[in-house]
Amino acid sequence: MTTEQHLLLVRHGETQGNREQIAHGQTESPLNERGRKQAQITADMLRGWEREYDRIYCSPLSRAHDTAQAISDALGLPISLHSGLMESHLGDLEGVTYKVLHEFGYAKHSIRDDDFTGHNGESPRAVADRIEESILEIRALHPNENLIIVSHGGAIAHLIARLTGSKPAFGPQFIMHNAAITEIILPVDAAPEIIVLNHHDHLPEEFKIDPKKGDPSTQGK
Repeated sequence: MTTEQHLLLVRHGETQGNREQIAHGQTESPLNERGRKQAQITADMLRGWEREYDRIYCSPLSRAHDTAQAISDALGLPISLHSGLMESHLGDLEGVTYKVLHEFGYAKHSIRDDDFTGHNGESPRAVADRIEESILEIRALHPNENLIIVSHGGAIAHLIARLTGSKPAFGPQFIMHNAAITEIILPVDAAPEIIVLNHHDHLPEEFKIDPKKGDPSTQGK
């Protein structure tokens, strides 16, 4: 393995569910027109990124795959799907409105309790374990390559929290804008380092979807 490896984490573009304020964890919710434009703008921006990347891994859900495809087309990189990169499973809360999600207290409970499963879905710890294991598996297959990971708001937040040793496992402080990027250095003999967090300056103002508006958990789906 090289002395350091870079991960570029990309959140998918806006979806119809985001627009309609419906929580789609592992349920399909395609990119809407604005989401497709966000993905393309991000892909075009990455043509001039200061580091080169070698391949893309993404969640199999269409909102992530279609975002990854835009990046693949722009950079000429291969894409592989990995089910471990999917969003948190919301259990009984799959498909509910953001309002219902907030009234249930999903974010509040998930932030307070890493093992919360009161929604009959994945706990924050389980999500963090799943996505960390997925990244370790992917890195083992490509130890000398820089990797682009296209996933979901909640899943990425859990991953960043786990990689950096932050608490709680849910990592609400790491929820990203749609089509934003975070870059992390993974040295062999040192702790991971975030060098870019939630970069979305390349997006026009009308395409910047603020993840801090309302219940933070709803912006991760």
